Amino acid sequence: MKKIGLNIVIEREKVSDNDVFIATSPDINVFAEGKTVDEAVSKFIDGARFHLENFPEEKENLIQTEESRFEMPMITKVFL
Repeated sequence: MKKIGLNIVIEREKVSDNDVFIATSPDINVFAEGKTVDEAVSKFIDGARFHLENFPEEKENLIQTEESRFEMPMITKVFL
C-alpha cells in the first residue's frame, strides 16, 4: 500500500492565558490548531486528507517509499 508522508511543524502560542498548538506543513497548504499537540495533529490529519481529496494531483509528490516517522529539519529557538 502506498503511503503519503507529510512533514509537519507544531508551534505553541499563547492565546489569553492558554496554550494553543498549531500544526502546519511545508508540504501542503494545511494548518490546524488544538488545545493539545495530539488534538492539533489529529485535526491536521483530517484537514490534510480533505485537502488531498480535493487536490489529488498533489498526492504523487508526497508518496513515501519507506516509512520514517522523524526526519530533519529540526527546529529550535535562538535568542538574539
